[in-house]
Amino acid sequence: MQKLSLIAALLCCFCTAQAAESVAATHSTTAASPVGNPLAGSWSWKPSGKSCLETLHYRTDGTRAGTSGEEVTQSRYELAAMPSLLGFYRLVETVTESNGKRDCSGDLHEASGEPLTRFIQLSPKRDQFIVCKKEELKACFGPLRRLKE
Repeated sequence: MQKLSLIAALLCCFCTAQAAESVAATHSTTAASPVGNPLAGSWSWKPSGKSCLETLHYRTDGTRAGTSGEEVTQSRYELAAMPSLLGFYRLVETVTESNGKRDCSGDLHEASGEPLTRFIQLSPKRDQFIVCKKEELKACFGPLRRLKE
C-alpha cells in the first residue's frame, strides 16, 4: 500500500510540474511559441526512409494549409487550450479542401467533413511536436520541427 501511495504521489508531482510548465510556456512571449496557440506557424517532417517532405502551416484563425508529397490540403482545426495531465494536447482537424492526391505515406485525405482527432505532445522548447492516435506514445509520428519564418 505504501508503494502505491508513493507512486501516486510521484505521478501527481510529475503531472503538476508538467501542467505548470505548460501554463508558463503558453504565456510565454517568445517568437518560437506564440501566445495562446503553440501550433501557430509552419512545421515540417520527413518520414523515415522517404524523400518526401510534409509541411503544415497552422494559422491563428483555426485553419491549416498542408502539403505532403503530391497532396495539398486545407483544414479547420481546434487545439485544446491546455494539455491533459498526460502532457498531450487534443487536436481535432477537419479537411475542407484536398487536391485528391496521395500524401507521403500513400494515404488520401479527402474533404469529407469528418473530424479527425489526434493528440500532440510538444517539446519543452515548443520547437518540435509528435502526433499520436491516442494519449500515449504508441502509434505516433514525427517529430515535426518548427520552421523559421
